[in-house]
Amino acid sequence: MFILALIVFAASLCIFFDLRYTFLWKVSIGATEYGHWFFLIPFFLVLLCRFNTPLAAITSAISLLTVALLLFPSFSAFTVSRSLPDRLERAFGKNEQRINLEKPFVWKELWLGSSFLMTEPVREVYSMNGGEEQYLQFFRSVSGKPSPCVIVIHTGGWDSGSPDEFETMNQYLASRGYAVAAISYRFAPKWKWPAQKEDVLAAISFLKTNAARLGIDPSQLALYGRSAGGQIAEATAYSVNDPVVKGCIAFYAPADMNFAYEHLSIESDILDSRTLLQNYLGGSQSEVRTNYDDASSYDYVSSATPPTLLIHGAKDPLTWYRQSERLEKKLTENSIPHLYVELPWGTHAFDYNFNGPGGQISRYAVEWFLASLFKTTSGI
Repeated sequence: MFILALIVFAASLCIFFDLRYTFLWKVSIGATEYGHWFFLIPFFLVLLCRFNTPLAAITSAISLLTVALLLFPSFSAFTVSRSLPDRLERAFGKNEQRINLEKPFVWKELWLGSSFLMTEPVREVYSMNGGEEQYLQFFRSVSGKPSPCVIVIHTGGWDSGSPDEFETMNQYLASRGYAVAAISYRFAPKWKWPAQKEDVLAAISFLKTNAARLGIDPSQLALYGRSAGGQIAEATAYSVNDPVVKGCIAFYAPADMNFAYEHLSIESDILDSRTLLQNYLGGSQSEVRTNYDDASSYDYVSSATPPTLLIHGAKDPLTWYRQSERLEKKLTENSIPHLYVELPWGTHAFDYNFNGPGGQISRYAVEWFLASLFKTTSGI
């Protein structure tokens, strides 16, 4: 029991410390977004231990501390949730349909989950850019009428990933009255930027052309990306100047590729980010500076930039939270409606567990943002 207590305690520490290995980052996802389940291990150790030996007393003390550490993300999410509706209202205006939104954080959903109507996605080929078939997974809105469409751009460091990621969130948005198109895109190193932006534009064109068949309102689109997909979403939404792109959502995304290249830490870089950036953008910063500039949403911010929702974890070891922090400052300087939600416990992929602390906070913010953006009734 003492050894088990030490193992769980060590895992719980991943919530608070900078991580230098991919394995520890994955452990931190478990500790932060599933800690409300894992705390049961040290909790039962406390119940099983008797204080008749010094070792038993130490085991109990370690276990009690571990319980507190593993529940920290949930209590922290509860704290964030208390001010979140007011912050969203100040950022994007009053949501007249607020009564139809659930609370930002519901304790019982951590264990019991949430239920909503599921829809079967349909695979659609939207482009043959570069001779490669690009497809999207389309989730039709349950509203039964032409609906705003959210274009979701997946993670993967620009060289991997799939539109099948985070499907529960796509299902949820479809159940709330939005069409969702989760798209694929061409991968580095074979395809350099701006190939990925071209794929997003091709997807937008496909959705407009097929709007009637798919049940989409072609004048109401939003881009939503995570990590590498967040960079693509931001850079495309900010540079395309298409009035149908009403807003942008980015989770743990690098907004400034020059800043990313200039602030690499060899000691703590668990992704080999320099190689990723060079493969994606075609070389070093000095060799292809124009590509670094063009891929940076930070450089495109202007009075025409669409409303933006940014969410980032303060403990993210893969994309520095200062990327979103700096973009938030520039959006403020240009008077763009926006909100940056920083999750004190959050690591990269904090929304991996749909019903976890990060999942609940982020889906509430996304739903509020979309309802305000499209003036729709959330919870159809």
